[in-house]
Amino acid sequence: MLIQTDSRRRITLPSSSGIKPGDTVDIEILEDGCIKLIPVEAIPRHQLWAWTVESKGAISAALTDPRPSTVVETEAEADAIAKRWVGED
Repeated sequence: MLIQTDSRRRITLPSSSGIKPGDTVDIEILEDGCIKLIPVEAIPRHQLWAWTVESKGAISAALTDPRPSTVVETEAEADAIAKRWVGED
């Protein structure tokens, strides 16, 4: 696809690019002159803690329950299972 810049060096991206008006993109100009547009989502500074490698690992670990799934059909079975899990985190 060949596009031409306007007098202010702007280009119009086709709708098939997936980038919509108002989207934020990171622009990278490579050594060979190629231009790379990378769609990004801005993360508020106060939420950056959740995006560290350590935090993402801790969140993934917390969501993984090592205990096997059990089908409970009676109240007595539920009580027995609850007693086994007392004190577990």
